[in-house]
Amino acid sequence: MSIKISAQIFTGGLTSGLSTGSAGGKTVPFGEIEKKLEAVLPVLPVNKLIMGWAADRETYEKTAIFLEKRGIEFYLWFPVFSETGAICDLDPLIDLDGNKIDSKGHGEENFAFCCPRSDKNMEKITGIYEKYFSGIPFTGIFLDKIRYPSFANDPAAVFSCFCPQCEEFYNARGINIKLLKKSSAGIIKYNGNGNYELKNEFVKEFFTAKQKIITESVGLLCGFLRSKNKKIALDVFAPFLAPFTGQDLTALSGLCDFIKPMMYRITRAPAGLPFEAKALLNETRSSSMTISEFPFDLGFAAKELKDLVSVSGCPVYAGLEINHKKNLAEATPAYIKETINAYSKTGIRGLALSWDIIDAPEENIAAAGEAVRAVNYR
Repeated sequence: MSIKISAQIFTGGLTSGLSTGSAGGKTVPFGEIEKKLEAVLPVLPVNKLIMGWAADRETYEKTAIFLEKRGIEFYLWFPVFSETGAICDLDPLIDLDGNKIDSKGHGEENFAFCCPRSDKNMEKITGIYEKYFSGIPFTGIFLDKIRYPSFANDPAAVFSCFCPQCEEFYNARGINIKLLKKSSAGIIKYNGNGNYELKNEFVKEFFTAKQKIITESVGLLCGFLRSKNKKIALDVFAPFLAPFTGQDLTALSGLCDFIKPMMYRITRAPAGLPFEAKALLNETRSSSMTISEFPFDLGFAAKELKDLVSVSGCPVYAGLEINHKKNLAEATPAYIKETINAYSKTGIRGLALSWDIIDAPEENIAAAGEAVRAVNYR
């Protein structure tokens, strides 16, 4: 089976491209997108383009025409439980002491998460889609930020949300919130496929409850978007990180057309495996997980993918950084080639070249093309 390619283009925050007063910033112009795609498409067999998440209708419409002529599927890159707060007021996450969890940021992105169980939030998030993106001829919607904060985002926020609606959900499952205040994740052992042995069973039940909340809320969004005749794709963490952010990858994969685990081995930022793994180990004080910090261990990452493929309800497209950002994600041709070669042996259906091909240098694009051709013709 040949490896398929999806590519991502980041055009700016949700407020970018808005024409209302001084709100919003600049978005990537269509001319720049067109020029990059014309350089990339002869080199890489791209069959899906994921683009977002600026509210810039004209750029999306022009890109849709460009892609339709070439038979390439077009997905809106849409953040869900973070970033959306830039557009409208959303119910925040609440910590164990009843306080609002402060906003977190990293680089161009905002990591202030809202409560994923709030009915008000769900209504407003679908409203954002309707107002800014409905009517644009997207093939599908690529849902991002479908999670809670991770240990790297905010260790304290991993134990959230405790708003009245969430507390009701926990209480119905017999979860002792008072005990959670005195507890930590307490990892004993990692068994693969996101399955951990924890010191306290009630802590594991809490994380399982969070996974149910995310799955149910994402399921509602998927139902809403399916009613608009859209395909669905999901951006998720690597299996070993996912459980602590509320992501049950087996359940989520049953909701979508393809799933993209972010397997970024060289990224020193949120979702980057070395960045997230370091925080996870520091916060859980686990001695059973001995994974390299940087670059992240290729064998471990490949096994994570293979295990996910074995339980996934949809095709898996492995996220691989192709951009070169100094001190953040300095992907090189050698790194790209070795990663594609290893990931291609795990049973994945494709690769998601992330997180922005606009910033990918020519040599990285060429290296990816060479590696994919080698995989597809071996």
